[in-house]
Amino acid sequence: TQIREGDYSGAVDTIRERNPLLLACGRVCPHPCEVNCRRGIEDDPVSINQLKRFAADFEMNSGKRLPVPLAPPTDKRVAVVGGGPAGLTCAFFLRRLGHEVTIFEAMPKLGGMLRYGIPVYRLPREILDAEIQRILDLGVELKCDTKIGKDISFDDIRSEYDAIYIAIGAHKGKNLGIPGEDGPGIWTGTEFLNHANSGKKVELGGKVVVIGGGDTAIDAARVSK
Repeated sequence: TQIREGDYSGAVDTIRERNPLLLACGRVCPHPCEVNCRRGIEDDPVSINQLKRFAADFEMNSGKRLPVPLAPPTDKRVAVVGGGPAGLTCAFFLRRLGHEVTIFEAMPKLGGMLRYGIPVYRLPREILDAEIQRILDLGVELKCDTKIGKDISFDDIRSEYDAIYIAIGAHKGKNLGIPGEDGPGIWTGTEFLNHANSGKKVELGGKVVVIGGGDTAIDAARVSK
């Protein structure tokens, strides 16, 4: 309704009430809701994914950032373990509630699967970086290259913070459960994309077979090509 009436800023605020990753979701969400949209019974489903992307891109291209109101400080400190979509979203809403937030991330940069699982052709890194910075600018403290249990103990975090939110992600790929799948030159899709998106050298040889036909499979095929 807000987009139809030309209130694009209002649309951005409405989306951000529940989702701080507007730019990313507008580009990578498979929007299964549209398949089940009741409007499709009459004519076509509501193209909610493209509508949200339009609103998000409007703000990005406007040259200004809409203000995000924060509640008064509560003096409560929360540690967020993991800087992927879940951790970033948690940090966003905790800051809006007035809490102090620190994100602990094992990788060199934030983003989780958005950065290390999704190729740049689907989610350009400058757009992802801008969206993440938007959350950090609310006053979120960041500690990258920090692995819990190695660089800092879990007990130390428990003693220093009032609460801990664990958002370590789902980076492990699915196996087929057949003999030989742990042999040389065989990767899970997520493992392969993580290596490629991290800038690590990946030896593929002359021919590649991709087993599967979902988003990860297509990403693996295009990155291989």
